[in-house]
Amino acid sequence: MKKNLLISVLAMAAVICTGLITLPVRAGNQLKAPDQEITIAGKKPVKFNHQVHLDLQMVCGTCHHDDEHQPLSAEEIGGLETAAKLQCASCHNPDFKITELQNRKTIFHARCRDCHKKGLAGKNGPTDCNGCHTRKTKKAVEGC
Repeated sequence: MKKNLLISVLAMAAVICTGLITLPVRAGNQLKAPDQEITIAGKKPVKFNHQVHLDLQMVCGTCHHDDEHQPLSAEEIGGLETAAKLQCASCHNPDFKITELQNRKTIFHARCRDCHKKGLAGKNGPTDCNGCHTRKTKKAVEGC
């Protein structure tokens, strides 16, 4: 178990350091959403752009909530000491009481795809796999 946790932590650190995912940044004393599109690492990485969603008048609490599942406001998020609590896996992990929501894939597919199907401000988001998931590029083989 400790080995898996260590591997997960090291993998996440490597992903962050390589720029595959950008965590919220500080502006003064406040956390703020990343300006550029981020990539959420995983078996099938997902691209996400906060600004696109903010332009549709979505509020942060649509996706980000507290331990009681109450929406977090931009001010509450900005006041967090660290962005770690904004990561789904900080609560939605193998210890989470609702088995179906222990896995990021299930959470994102339920939350994102449902919202994309319903639409907002007359616009629907992508619902096919390639609309959100990025294609992994194969690494070049030396000498080719």
